[in-house]
Amino acid sequence: MNIMPYQKYFNRYELKYQISLKERDRIINYARPFMKLDSNVKNGRDYEVRSLYFDSYQGHSFNEKQNGVAVRKKLRIRFYPGFFKEGGIDLVFIEIKKKNNENVAKSRIIVPLDEALSILNHNSHSAKNFYEKASLQDKNTLNEIWFISKKYHIKPVCIVSYKRQPYLSKFKRNLRLTFDTNVTVRNYNFDLRFGGGSKMIIPRGMCVMEIKFNNFIPNWAVKIIQKNDCVQYKISKFANGLEATHNYAVI
Repeated sequence: MNIMPYQKYFNRYELKYQISLKERDRIINYARPFMKLDSNVKNGRDYEVRSLYFDSYQGHSFNEKQNGVAVRKKLRIRFYPGFFKEGGIDLVFIEIKKKNNENVAKSRIIVPLDEALSILNHNSHSAKNFYEKASLQDKNTLNEIWFISKKYHIKPVCIVSYKRQPYLSKFKRNLRLTFDTNVTVRNYNFDLRFGGGSKMIIPRGMCVMEIKFNNFIPNWAVKIIQKNDCVQYKISKFANGLEATHNYAVI
């Protein structure tokens, strides 16, 4: 397979902040001695991320988020347009995101875009064929995906798209700083080949900054946050997206 290297499992802390684009540019300037732009960025600026989220007909995942349930899971398919191909075929990640307050764990498998929805159905030919050829780790992840899918009778509820500007630490391997702009959502046409959405989740002129780390934030990063008066912001692109489309009222 001619695909880029990727991780199948993450376990880290994620802190989110909603900041202005001016604040973003100022923070990037402060961070330049310590951070570098992710090498996956080909245009010198950002790349696109599209995520198809699933929920039960009763809105189980949405309600858990709104009710402040500390430990929760949600299922999504994530697509990075222009990346992760095999023989010219677009590949996507089917992911389980597990949240325990600020601690985030992700398990994922990589599958052809055309077969992703079929693989979610454990009875389909695509699912059985993928499972037979999968590694033990992928089989374990897929079993958990199928368990969630069957338990909650999930359905697609929204696609969230945005531009991500990602930075990596020059000194600490697992420290990431990302800035997401033009965050939009739609609750129709669940084909990930089409980007964009009908509603903005984050106001124009603003972005979501995320700090992602394993154990602790280095002092220089803490000073940048304090110096710029960044306030932690409890935002969920999934839940805020459903609110923006008013889809939460009917799921």
